[in-house]
Amino acid sequence: MSKILSIKKGISLAGNTIKHLKQSKVNIPKYANSVDIVQTTKGTKHTSIYTFRNRNNYLMKRLKIDKDLQSGEEKLQARFYEYINGTGENRKLSKVSSFNFGKDNKCEAAEFWDFYHPYYSDSVLFSRHSNSGVTNNFPKTYDYIEDINGFRLHPISTAEYLETKQRIGRKHFVSAPWTINESVTTNIAATDSIKECTAIGIIGEKGISLNHLNPNNRKNYDLAPIIEKLKEQISKQGKDAKAFLLGSVEADEKSNKQFWALKSALEQAQVPVSTYKTGDKAIKTTRAFLPPILEFGKIVRNGKATPFSFVSGQHIICEGNEIKIANMIIDRELANGNKNALDMLKKSFSVLNNS
Repeated sequence: MSKILSIKKGISLAGNTIKHLKQSKVNIPKYANSVDIVQTTKGTKHTSIYTFRNRNNYLMKRLKIDKDLQSGEEKLQARFYEYINGTGENRKLSKVSSFNFGKDNKCEAAEFWDFYHPYYSDSVLFSRHSNSGVTNNFPKTYDYIEDINGFRLHPISTAEYLETKQRIGRKHFVSAPWTINESVTTNIAATDSIKECTAIGIIGEKGISLNHLNPNNRKNYDLAPIIEKLKEQISKQGKDAKAFLLGSVEADEKSNKQFWALKSALEQAQVPVSTYKTGDKAIKTTRAFLPPILEFGKIVRNGKATPFSFVSGQHIICEGNEIKIANMIIDRELANGNKNALDMLKKSFSVLNNS
């Protein structure tokens, strides 16, 4: 049975407390304001637990030290806590990182939790990465549609998109300002926030060449050099190369013209082309159920949900012939138990064919 030696809560980090922590070789996290200290013993094991909080009383770090009183050997577990934007009781966890250290301060195990808070559900979505593998509770459908060019469109949750984007890293991601210069050629690629923009994927021997073009960026006004770059990608992808276009809305004139001009150019390059046009209707649908947001940075008030889940447009991950698609419509449908890929994709695009 454990014997509690002492419990001290909410100790201000000043003077003697800081001195004591330094003597105990306990690192104080930046911006920590207070610490709870619990000391217990069980047999020959002495346990010290230090819990640090910031000035808003949010948990920042928890350090657990087990010491064998006979051998003097110590084992340590350190946990770190991160939050999404928000205030007060609505502050939500975004990440917990945990590390176990053994003899000679060697890390023996690590565990990482990522949390997502969808607006359409009270359930917290999470993924857990540890030495034993990866688990998550993301809503999923194993259904997909396949077009005559062999592209498989698979709806996924925003949580799954963000998880995969984080895993594959920046070298596989097409980022802003969304010109031909940000394009990547790799075995797996991702890009997001495709609204008035057009994403062009060229699939072939080199994997995928993924492009994301913003029609309102001056560098993209002249399509001639862009089309030449696309032709180079087609050549590098080999004789069996094929392509898709995804995104665009009619309300933005430049967007609409860019989409169809690129489609025409790809057809002239004699590659099979599939088109998935978002259109105005899908964007209007997402706007209708958007929660209140701050205009700058699209940060959700009170941290009610993971902010990125309210970035409108399409978010895609491409690998082989598969295009995984996430958006707000799919998030809501998955939360409501919809498993029908065709139904979700029809709600997400105004044109869903390759004609």
